[in-house]
Amino acid sequence: MNTSVNPPATVDELDAAIKELQTQREAALAASKEADLETVKRLCKQHGFTATQLRSSLKTRAKNKKADEETAATKPATTKKPTAAKKK
Repeated sequence: MNTSVNPPATVDELDAAIKELQTQREAALAASKEADLETVKRLCKQHGFTATQLRSSLKTRAKNKKADEETAATKPATTKKPTAAKKK
C-alpha cells in the first residue's frame, strides 16, 4: 500500500473516493463469488455437511412483518376466564 499519497482535501473528493472504492469492492466480490460457492459445495460433499449442521451459518429469510400483523389481526382475541377464589 502506498502511504506517500496525499489524501483528498475536500468532502466531495472523499465521497468520490469512497464511491470508487465501493465499486471496486463490489466488482471483487462478484468475481470471487462463483469460485467461493464451488469451494463451499466441494467441502460440503467432502465432509458430508448437512443443512442442519450449517444452519447457524446460513442466511435465513426475514419474517414478513406485514403478514404477521395481518395474522394477528385475524386471530380472535382470547379472553381469560376469571379464576375462582381458593377455598381454605
